[in-house]
Amino acid sequence: MTFATDRDQMPPWGILATPAWVMLAFLVGGLATILCYAAWQSNDLRSGLNAFDGVQLTIGVLASVPAEVAVLAAAARLRRWLALAYLAINIPRRGEVIMAVACVIAVTIVFNALLYVTGHDIVTPFQIEAYRTAKDAGWVPGLLLAIVVLAPIGEEIAFRGFLYRGWAHPGHEPLAIAVISLVWAAMHIQYDWLGMAQIFILGLLLGWFRWASGSTTLTILMHVLVNFEAMIETAIKVEYLS
Repeated sequence: MTFATDRDQMPPWGILATPAWVMLAFLVGGLATILCYAAWQSNDLRSGLNAFDGVQLTIGVLASVPAEVAVLAAAARLRRWLALAYLAINIPRRGEVIMAVACVIAVTIVFNALLYVTGHDIVTPFQIEAYRTAKDAGWVPGLLLAIVVLAPIGEEIAFRGFLYRGWAHPGHEPLAIAVISLVWAAMHIQYDWLGMAQIFILGLLLGWFRWASGSTTLTILMHVLVNFEAMIETAIKVEYLS
């Protein structure tokens, strides 16, 4: 099921304009984060920002994602598209959902097995510290909302939605998927090289489903499942294995 677009819609934003819009969206999202954190701290930023702090992370996601999505939706409207159509927010087929869930389960098992046999911790220090600091402040429900729901929505709309629309020209979809996955993985500097490699591979999988299904909604669902599984592992590690 897809949404109709305006009859006078223009071509998607081009190769250079597309990432420019995404960077603007991230800039606006970052500004929203700073303003919200300043308001929460009564305009006192002397304590500084800590990317591993669960409360700050939660505030950042809650503030930045709506701002980023608003910028990208506005960019779509400037090309005279319905924002939902430009970003491929639609209802995927049941068979696609079943296959996507099965692939997420399989990839999660493979990734965890790879971490285990190579002697790496399945739960990263970043995950542990974010969870612990959120727990100490009573912010675990907010962290769950931010990481499991809002973060996947924001990232998928930016990468598999907006960037894909501008870069995945007919016949060049595999190249676009690979480049988008590389950019997406490079943003996750909180992880080591193996974690970033896994994110790159996950990006390839998400990109393929975006291509095959024509639905960013489907990749959002997949991303939600991945983050939910990671949060369960983190909770078990902190609550029962520490």
